[in-house]
Amino acid sequence: MTTPNALVIAQTYVRAVESKNRDGVAATLADTVRHIFPISYGPVEHPQAVFEGKDEVLAYIDSLFNKFSSMRWPAPDWTVSADGSRAFLEGKGDGVVAHSRSPYRNTYMIRFDLENGLIVRVTEYANSEYYVAQNIPPVEVEIRAAERAAAL
Repeated sequence: MTTPNALVIAQTYVRAVESKNRDGVAATLADTVRHIFPISYGPVEHPQAVFEGKDEVLAYIDSLFNKFSSMRWPAPDWTVSADGSRAFLEGKGDGVVAHSRSPYRNTYMIRFDLENGLIVRVTEYANSEYYVAQNIPPVEVEIRAAERAAAL
């Protein structure tokens, strides 16, 4: 389905993440949203994690708000699909890991798929080894998402 506001909605999602606005994130998500990390850590063929449904995606977002004292993408490069149903962010993050106060500057390519004006899928490509190297302990929702992905 064509969604002419895909770019606006994806940018609204990102701004809400950057400002730690859970309600703002929630307002952009469909109830059936999936957040997928398709590239796993290590030599395996399955995705790293698959978060299913709005509640689980929001639980993951809540964990990010706790793990990072700041998260932002200062100069993202945005692209929209020809039919307007997808928006893509390419950029370098600029964050701070809460427990260590270390800078966190991962590189991202994030695809947002929309239907009926809401995000139904987030596909996030980032350097998982860089994330793991930060020694950020996983939370329960991440463990479930990783187990789900391993079963695919």
